[in-house]
Amino acid sequence: MKVIALGTLSGATGDREKGEDFTVDAKLGADLVARGLVEEVSVPATAAEKAPKTKE
Repeated sequence: MKVIALGTLSGATGDREKGEDFTVDAKLGADLVARGLVEEVSVPATAAEKAPKTKE
């Protein structure tokens, strides 16, 4: 899960500054979001995911 720090963090995720985005596993990410320490970063779909697959 990609998240962005809402404040300065230190601990299991390392030292993170406010506004820094980083990746954590889903369980830790959900816990940090629930505690209000980070926000989940919505990852835009890539062009390959957006384009419908065509059959040839």
